Amino acid sequence: MFEMLQGRLMPILSADYARRMGRAGLRQPCLVILTGLAVQLALGMVLNLYIAIPVADARASYLREIETAPGVLTAHALIALLLLATAGLMLLRAVALRDLAVIALAATGLATLLGAFAAGELFVKDNTNSASLTMALLTGTALLCYACLQALIIRQRPRGRAGLPVRDAPVIRRALARTAPPGRRARPPGPGRAGRASAGCA
Repeated sequence: MFEMLQGRLMPILSADYARRMGRAGLRQPCLVILTGLAVQLALGMVLNLYIAIPVADARASYLREIETAPGVLTAHALIALLLLATAGLMLLRAVALRDLAVIALAATGLATLLGAFAAGELFVKDNTNSASLTMALLTGTALLCYACLQALIIRQRPRGRAGLPVRDAPVIRRALARTAPPGRRARPPGPGRAGRASAGCA
């Protein structure tokens, strides 16, 4: 069992795997974090407005909180652990990629998640408004960081005709002009020409 888990996890955690996947390998974990943060915001509002935290949980350890707390608080705590683990994995992959922009966003996102986690623990212990506000603000900041990271990951150059990058179009036109027969200039077929050629064939 342990060997099977090790065989599945080691490739995912390796630097070679991260470099082979590139930024595309960060897309799915980033989406997981964004979804988890949205759920955390909703659960946090429910906890703050409608759920009374038992006095015993205020003095309990984190594992005891998960075991004995109300269901909403337990779900909130478990999702927080999942978010921290996923954010740590993303930062490791970003460091393996040596992509400074991705590293900066991933590190900032992880730091804000850790701060929100600490503020959440203070809120459970003391039930103060300042801890609740800090947790909400840091969660919102983390959401912004990972939204920017997701936009950076999926950003692609605009594509021109025939799926070629737009900036390569002038180079292709010049190459066609050089290879054209004397006295004749080759031009890439446009929509109008293609339509006329189709009409002539018909």
